[in-house]
Amino acid sequence: MKKMVLGTALAACISGSAFAYDGGDFIFRSGAITVSPEVSSSALSLGGATLEGTAAGVDDGTALSLIGTYMLRDHWGVEVIAATPFSHDLKVSGLGETFDLGETRHLPPTVVLQYYPLQASSRVQPYVGLGLNYTVFFEEKVSREANDIFASLGATGDASVTLKNSSGIAAEAGVDVAFGADQRWLLNLSVWWMDIDTEATVDVPGVGTISAAVELDPLVYSAGFGYRF
Repeated sequence: MKKMVLGTALAACISGSAFAYDGGDFIFRSGAITVSPEVSSSALSLGGATLEGTAAGVDDGTALSLIGTYMLRDHWGVEVIAATPFSHDLKVSGLGETFDLGETRHLPPTVVLQYYPLQASSRVQPYVGLGLNYTVFFEEKVSREANDIFASLGATGDASVTLKNSSGIAAEAGVDVAFGADQRWLLNLSVWWMDIDTEATVDVPGVGTISAAVELDPLVYSAGFGYRF
């Protein structure tokens, strides 16, 4: 009798829908997410003249991920990726030394169509996805260090920096591991590649406009937890 009960319980855990990824399910994931740009920059230009050997740089930024997936049907889901604002330090190199240009914040709303190759009842669920990203830059600021350098070049006031918003493709790979009494809680690891290109423009009063084309194309890493409804 005990063996029958244990066997029935085991079969229910293996084949039941407690942790199935069925059509109509909703999955929420959240955790630490880091944007690590793979920066490629043109040389800076000033008033149409190229400043050879110069380049712009962007440091990593970390925020809280807010990610929702709706399962359209078994194996297929649509994911919306959001986060709290990222903050990135901006750098300039090639003018005798690398100096702190300032900082910017950004939000990267992204929509991805996902494919889950395993059966819906699998406790471990790897997935891949492809979609579109739109990156919004805001609250750009020029550092005091940069303004002091511009002042030594004849600037008549503080400079301002702007970064152009970007749209491009996004690709991802990730995995969920179910745990908990009803297997609805998830441990999630995921990585994205995003095509993000921008135009950085620094307006320096009394000196001119400095600009550069910057390809960020970051790898984005996330580790956290999720819950399936």
